[in-house]
Amino acid sequence: MSRHYFIAIPIEATELIHVQHAILPYYSYRRIYRPDEFHMTIQFLGYVDGEELDEVKEITRRICEDTLPFTLTFRSIDHFGRPDRPRVLTIVPDDSEPLQRLAHALRQELVDVIPRLDRKAFVPHVTLAKKWDAGERVPYVSPEFQVTESVEEVILYEVQPNHTPAYRAVEVFPLRRPEEDIWQSRLKFLT
Repeated sequence: MSRHYFIAIPIEATELIHVQHAILPYYSYRRIYRPDEFHMTIQFLGYVDGEELDEVKEITRRICEDTLPFTLTFRSIDHFGRPDRPRVLTIVPDDSEPLQRLAHALRQELVDVIPRLDRKAFVPHVTLAKKWDAGERVPYVSPEFQVTESVEEVILYEVQPNHTPAYRAVEVFPLRRPEEDIWQSRLKFLT
């Protein structure tokens, strides 16, 4: 069986669990994402061989070392597909220049290494559920929420469809620490 991979930002905000539970009764999905599966895909890679995987890791490491941590804010529920039977239910972040720069840099370099990569536009989102089951969506007033997530790393995941969770972290790429963090940790060591 060939292995498939993707690069994503892990999403750990526990408040998203409450949002997910509040809106799921109005939908009908076969696949509900677990909190430990929440992530924002930057690039789906599909099958990559060992040499390509090494190049993906090197590119991701280099770009992450040039990217400072940033924060995402989530306030909106969205979906992909028909409004009455959306195939994917998502939460989307507010516009974020640092996220767009990171995604653009990664995707631009990765397509040079793996020309067959999916080149669909980057649509930032966190999937809550997918695979519509039966019936129609029940109309509701979307709950108000504001959830923030600190982005301090990017992860290369392997898809494991027959496991729980369905994704395994292969490698973690920390974003560059701000200079003041580095100096504070050095000062603690010296005192």
